[in-house]
Amino acid sequence: MQRYRAFATIDVRHDYFADGSARDLVFRPHADTSAFLHRFAMLVHADGRSLGISVADSQLPGIWSERNEEGQPRSLCFDLYSGDADCVYYTETVAVQPPTQQDGIQPAPLLPVAASPRAPLATVALPLSGGGDDFAAWVEALGTAYRLHLQSRSTIWKYLLVGDWRGRALSIVDQRGEVSFTTPAQQVLPNGQSALVVHSTSPIAMRERPPQRFQLRDVTDTPGRVLISRLPGAAPQRLWRETVRGVSTAVSEIFVHS
Repeated sequence: MQRYRAFATIDVRHDYFADGSARDLVFRPHADTSAFLHRFAMLVHADGRSLGISVADSQLPGIWSERNEEGQPRSLCFDLYSGDADCVYYTETVAVQPPTQQDGIQPAPLLPVAASPRAPLATVALPLSGGGDDFAAWVEALGTAYRLHLQSRSTIWKYLLVGDWRGRALSIVDQRGEVSFTTPAQQVLPNGQSALVVHSTSPIAMRERPPQRFQLRDVTDTPGRVLISRLPGAAPQRLWRETVRGVSTAVSEIFVHS
C-alpha cells in the first residue's frame, strides 16, 4: 500500500460571490509542470474553487533531488482560468503583491501575467523548495496551504431612465448615504431613444447579490416620493468603457423603464 500525503493546497476566494468562494475555476498546469507531475505520479484534484496536490512517500526522494532546476528553485506552475465567460467582467486584474500571511495561511505565490485576450486570471507558482537543505525538514514542511483572493471589479454605475418621466424631477438616493449620484441629464441613445442618465460619483464593486439600496425618487415636491424602492444593481454583461470627467472609465449600464 502506497502512503500518500498532501503536497500543497490552494484555495481561491472571490468577493463577487455571496459566500466568498470562487467558482468554475480551471487550473491548467504548464507543460513542464504537467511532465513533472506525471513523472512522480503526483495526484491533482480540483473542485472549481481549490486545487490539491498529493504524492506518495516513495516519490519524495526523487522530488527532493529535482527541487532545483539549473540551480534555481523549481515551482509547479498553473494558469488559472474561469469556466464562466462573465468572470473577466466582474473580476479585477490580479496584481502580484508582496507576500503577507493571513490566519496562518500563506498567500498564493504568483507570476506576472502579460495582458492579452487569452491571458489567465493568474499564474500560480507553487515552490518545491522549503525547509532548507535538510530532507527530513523538507518533508515535514510539505502540505502548505495557500490562498488567493480575487477582487470584484469596481465600476461607475450608470442608470439610464428610459420612458416617460416628463414633469418629474428625479433623483437617485443611497439609503445608507455612502454613494452619491449626479443629477439626471438627457442623453440620446444609439437607437434614437432619449433617456435620463445618472452616474455614481465613485466606483462601486460588483456583487452577485448587490447589497446596496438605491432608490429612485420624485423630488418635484417636498417631501419627495419614492418611485422605485430598490433599483437593480450592475450586471457583468453590461460593462462598457466611457469617458467620465475626461478619463476612460469602466462603466456598468443599468436600464430602468418607467
